[in-house]
Amino acid sequence: MRFVFSVCLFLVMSVLQAASLQDRFAGLDSSSTEFTQELFDADRKLLETSKGILRIQRPDRFNLEYRDPYYQLYVADGQNLYFYDKDLEQVTVTAQKDILDRSPAMLLSNPARLNDLYIVNPQGETDGLAWYALTPRQPGSSFDTIKLAFAGKELRIMELQDSFGQTTRLTFQNLRQNPDLDPALFRFTPPAGIDVIQQ
Repeated sequence: MRFVFSVCLFLVMSVLQAASLQDRFAGLDSSSTEFTQELFDADRKLLETSKGILRIQRPDRFNLEYRDPYYQLYVADGQNLYFYDKDLEQVTVTAQKDILDRSPAMLLSNPARLNDLYIVNPQGETDGLAWYALTPRQPGSSFDTIKLAFAGKELRIMELQDSFGQTTRLTFQNLRQNPDLDPALFRFTPPAGIDVIQQ
């Protein structure tokens, strides 16, 4: 009986914690933010740094544009995810339903599914930021752990740790909440002469 009660209590707490995190996403239908991405190895040695801009239109649409030191573009239109590598002159097309459940992109483009896919554990506050740790419920995720840090309802940091111990840290700046974004940002037409790879 105690075991059953403990399981029920755990499930209730998970739902409440996820609801608390979802509250931080509430009322945000679109956003645009600049980001700096840093990749660290298992010893926290910095391997590479890149910068770009992320635009989101909920649900399930985003435009992730790397601008420095190389140009790459990810566009999710609600049905497919397009990955355009300018240097390789190719586009890879993948059905969104095949990847978003295993990707942290879901958190930003459709946080309503948060509790279905992740176990949420609040980590308290550090330096004025409220931290949450997320563990995927199902195997096959690209990352073992995802950490989010908020200032109020503003997402400031996302950290993604993979099974090799590498950590990808995204720091967000100049957030615009609910801007009027051009719908063309969430459509992708391959440039002429570009190889298109269907997955």
